[in-house]
Amino acid sequence: MRIDRLIEPEPTSPADIPTEPWEATPGVEGFLLGFFFIGTFLAFLMWAMNRSLRRIKHNAQNEDRSAARNTEDSAVKNAANGSSAPDATKEQDSDSVASSPSGTGNGTESPTG
Repeated sequence: MRIDRLIEPEPTSPADIPTEPWEATPGVEGFLLGFFFIGTFLAFLMWAMNRSLRRIKHNAQNEDRSAARNTEDSAVKNAANGSSAPDATKEQDSDSVASSPSGTGNGTESPTG
């Protein structure tokens, strides 16, 4: 036996070490642990998405309410000034028809007819 082998042992590769299949695979515990982490992540993702969708829905409802409130306020102001809201809308519609490029108005008509 040579003395240099005792001082410097030959490096062993992982392929040289005998292992059993149950030592090298994650097994049931690894599967369950991975499943738990994926489930936890998915639950958090669903919670965050649901929260965002609720915010979007709430903001849209607030915008609809404020638009309805503004329409009501303008109708009340028009009624207080003596003009009716349907007449003001009718004048706006005739203005848009007169200036529309769709062919219903040629742009030379007056807003009143």
